[in-house]
Amino acid sequence: MFENLNFLELLQKGGITVIILACFSILSIGVMMERFWTFFKFRRNLKIFFTRITRALEKGRVGEAFDICKKDEPLARICKAGLQRYRDSKVAVGEAMELAARQEILYLERYLGILGTIGNTAPFIGLFGTVLGIIRAFHDLARTEGAGPSVVADGIAEALVATAAGLFVAVPAVIAYNYFIRKVNSITVEIEGKAAQFIDMLFEPNHSQSLPRKEGEDVGEGERRRT
Repeated sequence: MFENLNFLELLQKGGITVIILACFSILSIGVMMERFWTFFKFRRNLKIFFTRITRALEKGRVGEAFDICKKDEPLARICKAGLQRYRDSKVAVGEAMELAARQEILYLERYLGILGTIGNTAPFIGLFGTVLGIIRAFHDLARTEGAGPSVVADGIAEALVATAAGLFVAVPAVIAYNYFIRKVNSITVEIEGKAAQFIDMLFEPNHSQSLPRKEGEDVGEGERRRT
């Protein structure tokens, strides 16, 4: 019955629910590919940027570190938020960096809700197709009295294909969702560690006068703010 069955014929066997699940599958694959690329770039830029900015801070060049933070990169935006509050206090710097880090984490979590939704709903859509297939099978059987199993074959096939399609779409989506959530948690811990290290290096004594002063502000005023 299923010999030499191509993709279009499989969609026809599964009915409307399989077409819906096929659309979900395409959307799920698109989100996976986009998130894989985003996480790869995020992790790579994280390592490269932190190496550059720590080198500047090790030499006491806070002004140079501020220039490095002008790049449009995740950790650059976080460090820049802290540097902008550098003359206030260490606590203010930490709070500013924490707020900026939350915004970057939200960016990492973007579209993950789609994967979670597909993973949760796809089996139920497949189950709905199964019910429709069974209903169709009994309807065909009722219309043809005394007929053999071939009468209900199409309905049973629709039910089974819908069930299989629902699981086929849901399982990869759930796996990808859990994988990305773990990656987000891992990157969050990494950002927190790097931010803490950045703040400690920023407030070392030899960095006290390295950041360019705001217009009308003298060094003594900046020193009093941080103390």
